[in-house]
Amino acid sequence: MNELVLFTSENCGLCDRAKSALARAGAVYEEMLVGDDHDYRFRTPVLEVGGSVVAEGIIGDLELRKALRPDST
Repeated sequence: MNELVLFTSENCGLCDRAKSALARAGAVYEEMLVGDDHDYRFRTPVLEVGGSVVAEGIIGDLELRKALRPDST
């Protein structure tokens, strides 16, 4: 499995939802808190797999399953 990176921002309810979905899935991921000058600042949460964006915004259980499907690229 490629490395999972979740880009988050402070006080982000959607980021909390994404982290909960990742925890329920038992996924191992790195969290990167983005600053105001980061390209993803207004898109968080953003989930990358192997350096490619696979999901952003609302990332719940369903969205996470779709993003992490082996056939999704």
